[in-house]
Amino acid sequence: AYSYALLSSHFGLSFWVLLPLAGILAAFWGVILGFPVLRLRGDYLAIVTLAFGEIIRLVLINWTAVTKGTFGVSGIAKATLFGVYEFNASKDGFAAVFGLPPSSAYYKIFLYYLILALVLLTGYVTLKLRRLPIGRAWEALREDEIACRSLGINTTTTKLTAFAIGAMFGGFAGAFFAVRQGFVSPESFVFLESAVILAIV
Repeated sequence: AYSYALLSSHFGLSFWVLLPLAGILAAFWGVILGFPVLRLRGDYLAIVTLAFGEIIRLVLINWTAVTKGTFGVSGIAKATLFGVYEFNASKDGFAAVFGLPPSSAYYKIFLYYLILALVLLTGYVTLKLRRLPIGRAWEALREDEIACRSLGINTTTTKLTAFAIGAMFGGFAGAFFAVRQGFVSPESFVFLESAVILAIV
C-alpha cells in the first residue's frame, strides 16, 4: 500500500504500472523476511511474522521524511479504466465519453469488478500452483519438514517461494487498498488487523 502511495505521489505512475510493481516489491520483501525465519515452524513462525509487521509499522511512524509519519500519505491517484479513461467530471472522463450522466458510482462499480477480477485471478493461480511440483512440495513441507528433506526437496527455496508468492498477493491487495481508500497511514496496519486476518485464516 505504501509502495503504491509513495510511487504514485512522487512519480505520477498509473495504477496499472504500480499494481504489478507493488506485487514484485512485496515479493522481494517477503524473501528478505523469509531468510531470518527459515528455521522456525508453526506458532514461532507466526509470532516472528507478526513481530515483523509491528516493526514495519513503527518504521512507517518514525520515518517521517518519507512516509509523513502518523499523518500518512493522502491524495493518492485514482485508478483509471485501463489507463485510458479517468473517473471524473471532465469532458474526457468515463461518463462523458460513454454518454452517461455524471456520477461517482461508476468508479465504485469499476473498483468492485476490479477486485472481483483480482480475486478470481488469485483463486485460479492458487489452484494451478497447488497442482504443480512446487505446490506439492509446499504441502509436503507443511506436513513434515524432515520427511520432505529426506525426499530431496530443497526446503530453503521451497519456503522462500512460499513467502514470496504469499507476499506478492499481499502486495496486490495493498495496492488495491491504497487506490480504494485514497489514503494510507500506519493506523491502517495495526496489530489488531493482523490478528483479525490470522483469526479468519
